[in-house]
Amino acid sequence: MARPLTVAGIFAHPDDETWSLAGSFALLVPKGIRGAVWTATRGQAGQIAEGSGATRETLPQVREAEERAAMAEVGVERVEFGDFVDGEVEGADLNALTTGVHRFLEREQPDVVVTMEPGGVTTHPDHVAVTAATQAAFGAYVAAAGERAPRFYYWGVPVSGMAGWRQLGRASGYKLPGEDDPYGGFGTPDDQFTCTVDTSAVAEQAWRALCRHRTQADDPWYRLLGHQDNWRAVFTRSQFIRVHPAPRPGDPPETSLVEAFGGSGGLMERSGSPPEDRANG
Repeated sequence: MARPLTVAGIFAHPDDETWSLAGSFALLVPKGIRGAVWTATRGQAGQIAEGSGATRETLPQVREAEERAAMAEVGVERVEFGDFVDGEVEGADLNALTTGVHRFLEREQPDVVVTMEPGGVTTHPDHVAVTAATQAAFGAYVAAAGERAPRFYYWGVPVSGMAGWRQLGRASGYKLPGEDDPYGGFGTPDDQFTCTVDTSAVAEQAWRALCRHRTQADDPWYRLLGHQDNWRAVFTRSQFIRVHPAPRPGDPPETSLVEAFGGSGGLMERSGSPPEDRANG
């Protein structure tokens, strides 16, 4: 019996996986597609929202539990963590980081790998380092791939989307980090995106998953989404950039991370085969 298709996310901190993949996981897991996540740190340096029950000493354990709960909300059971320290990933041994990612890929055998775009979306150095390590690890992984041809995507926020979020913040009375602020983010040029997933049907489920990260509830982005159900405007779609195989001129936009493989969640087609019965997500 063929193993199910697997979509894996690789990120730096707890909640990165929810912002990026909660919507797609919510669409795909019910179709029999398996989700897996590897997170480099346990968010030791993160915020601690009032009422979350966490302390600086317990924050790593609490944030690990929050990520597991968030992923359970969208049906993902395979959640692993590295032993890197939040805020120090950029200075960590790149070989060790790459090895950690590669071992995860070898264990999980994903057909689709997703990480943040090279600028880290918010320019956070930890995000940038994990993306670089994931690129290197994927290169080794795809070189040794067997009958399946893995695909690699960046998750990001388009320039227009980032501008829309900030406009939403101004209209709602929330000051979000600007482009020149630490972790403000510029967005990625809109024309670089190759895959747009309509997640409107599972937007509330994705928002519930994000709410599992209770320690981060005081973050201005969280507060904005919770105000007057602004999450509806943010979680209606997710956008990705296909890195491997590289898009060819004339390729139509994708509407799912597994579109090229068919929609069964079981047997996968080789890269370049005509997709049939495509799944959303």
